[in-house]
Amino acid sequence: MSGHGEEISVLHVDDDPDLGDLVAVHLEQTHGDISVCTERSAADGLARLSEQTFDCVVSDHDMPGMDGLEFLKVVREEYEELPFILFTGKGNEEIASDAISAGVTEYLQKGVGTDQYAVLANRIERAVGERRAKSALEESERMLSTLISNLPGMVYRARNEPEWPMQFVSDGAAELIGYSSAAIESGEVSWGTLIKESETERLWETVQTCIAADEPFEVSYQIETADGETRWMWERGRVVGTDDDGVEILEGFITDVTTREERERELANQRAFTEKLIDSVDDMFYVVGPDGSLVRWNDTVQSVTGYTNEELASMGIEALIADSDHDKLWRIFEETLETGYGTIEAGVETADGERLQYEFKGSLIEDERGDMFGIAGIGRDITERKRRERELKEYRTLVENVGDPMYVLDRTGTIEMVNEAMAVHLGYDRSEIIDSEPSRFMPEGDVERGTALIRDLIDDDNRTWAAYEMRTIAADGTVRINEDRVAPLFDEDGNFDGTVGVMRETTERKQRERELERYETIIEAVGDPVYTLDDEGVFTYVNEAIERLTGLEPDELVGEHISTIMAGEDINRGSDLIRTMLSDPTRQNVTFETDIVDQNGEHTPIEIHIALLPAADEEFNGTAGVIRDISDRKEREQQLAEFASVVSHDLRNPLNVVKGRISVARTSGDVSHLEAAESAADRMDELINDLLTLARQGDTVGETTMIDLVSLASQAWIDVETGEATLEKDGTTTVEADAARLRTVFENLFRNSVEHGRCADSAAPVTVSVGTTDSGFYVADDGVGIPPEERDDVFERGYTTRNTGTGFGLAIVAEIAQAHGWSVSVTESEGGGTRFEFTTSSEC
Repeated sequence: MSGHGEEISVLHVDDDPDLGDLVAVHLEQTHGDISVCTERSAADGLARLSEQTFDCVVSDHDMPGMDGLEFLKVVREEYEELPFILFTGKGNEEIASDAISAGVTEYLQKGVGTDQYAVLANRIERAVGERRAKSALEESERMLSTLISNLPGMVYRARNEPEWPMQFVSDGAAELIGYSSAAIESGEVSWGTLIKESETERLWETVQTCIAADEPFEVSYQIETADGETRWMWERGRVVGTDDDGVEILEGFITDVTTREERERELANQRAFTEKLIDSVDDMFYVVGPDGSLVRWNDTVQSVTGYTNEELASMGIEALIADSDHDKLWRIFEETLETGYGTIEAGVETADGERLQYEFKGSLIEDERGDMFGIAGIGRDITERKRRERELKEYRTLVENVGDPMYVLDRTGTIEMVNEAMAVHLGYDRSEIIDSEPSRFMPEGDVERGTALIRDLIDDDNRTWAAYEMRTIAADGTVRINEDRVAPLFDEDGNFDGTVGVMRETTERKQRERELERYETIIEAVGDPVYTLDDEGVFTYVNEAIERLTGLEPDELVGEHISTIMAGEDINRGSDLIRTMLSDPTRQNVTFETDIVDQNGEHTPIEIHIALLPAADEEFNGTAGVIRDISDRKEREQQLAEFASVVSHDLRNPLNVVKGRISVARTSGDVSHLEAAESAADRMDELINDLLTLARQGDTVGETTMIDLVSLASQAWIDVETGEATLEKDGTTTVEADAARLRTVFENLFRNSVEHGRCADSAAPVTVSVGTTDSGFYVADDGVGIPPEERDDVFERGYTTRNTGTGFGLAIVAEIAQAHGWSVSVTESEGGGTRFEFTTSSEC
């Protein structure tokens, strides 16, 4: 800053633009020697100070961002002597006190009216005047200091320009840098060229900053001497005036401080490294004085405890330690002072009342003179460790007291730990199990399966454990079946570190499951539907066979009521039978016949065998039942009834004829009656043969082969009494059939055509034809045919239009066709006779 002339440059900082402009107008118009530069924030004011020289700073207090007091503190760090007036509308003793403590030059409270600006101007002029007077005094002191200085180095006078042109250099220059004073003063050697290029900018800015602050400057920098050696220079100087060109004149002293600089830099680097290292550690670092006061601490202490550095500076170590641990703290503290080392676990109480568990390790330290300085140490958070120790103890207690066998294998698969339940399970002492291979206590195949399962878990990020069935072999040779739940263990780096397993014996359960599987297999193999109902008549189990009768799958029936497939009256009959069993302990089961109803409403006759389900409380618990389809039996019973009816009807007539004719012959002696009796007996024989054929052949077929249809028909024609009838063959094909049964079909059809094809008064023989169709074959004749209204009845047992027929021939044809899976129908032939048409399942 300039210390000469009457002009005063003022930097005014106020966030109110109107007020800032008003202050500038009043100061500049009423006091011509004052020029004002206005900024709107403390940050802008600091920027302006770095660019421009001012004689005084005037600042408001309440401003956004950085207030006036904060602004003052920053200015004092950079411009210690610069007059600073706090001109604020907010006035109180606290602000005034803080401002004075921060080094304010004047404190002035804003008022109302223009008189306050005159007061402000007077305060500015007085402050700047005092500062300039002080500078003059310092000038005198400088001259005296320069003259009496006898320090090694050189005294100089230079212009304040980038190359630092020297007007005067003392004789010490030659010894200092190897160049003569004359060479430097003449400009032959420019001082600026000696300065290391890397130092030039920093040096210039530092000197100019001090000059701008109207303060002497002290700088250290590197130069290159005449012999090419790099040396450290320390320089102190100041502005002592200006020349005719207005350039500041600097006077100062320069000396070689290479040794000191190198030592200080080494110490500074060491100190910086140490400080950085201490502050970077996660543990608390501390130094405690002999009286227990906190002397030094790192950033971790502040972050852990929540106290500010200011608060920590006024606290002793006991303020951070829980009250319950104070006695232990001071006991270890004294022990450390005596022995040089101590360790303590104690609770740390944070600013917000949280308690953390720490381990403190301290060592006695001494100062440079060997006197006791205090205790330095590290505090490590063991809260998590203590929690883990508690958890470990809890888990160990749990593992030892749980009933299931547990074990741990190391990464090589060797048994590392077992609990007492495992020792009991295997029948060995723990010491006999530890360090053993698992194959000692289980089959090798189970070991391999468990090892493979662990490998799968290691490779699968979505699963942490898995279970498999394995066997253990106890000391006495007992083999037990177990479910083993295994999980891989990993270390802190995520590497596989072993296996943990928990076993549960399932020997009895497996036996029950296998027994249940056997029963289920038996039930499914029975073939008949099997079910269980609860006490409300709701299905709780149904096997697969039920679908064949009802069209419903087991899952569709479970949960449904029995009425889903059975009529109400049949349910009532079943309920009555169940009540009978409940009232009579000697009855274990009952059987009754009913119908089952499928989804389409079709009824199927069934027989149900019912038994009560066991109940531990002797209460009714439901029923189990086996259903048997008796459709075939019912059909056979019906057929038997029909046979009985036919036999009783058709055999009774010729039998009566035989008896009657014989009786007449016996009484009359006329043997001609015996011929009629013989004829009736022949009819009975024919009837019996047809009944036996129908009964024996039924609806089954024997071994089937591919048969030439026309060839078989020709053979059958030969075996039938056809008289003058003729056989015509139309085409040829093969069909898969039982040859004997199919031959019977042809024989019965040929016999039917020959015997029934012509009227009694017709002399023309019948012609029978056999041929193929797109879907099967046919047998036709050119006889009288069958009336349409009778065609549906011709296959009924016992149906005949002649007294000499049995009525079973066409019934036998229909049975054999059905047994082959064919269908047969009756139509009119091309010749007006009868045509029997067969549709087979094979392509013809």
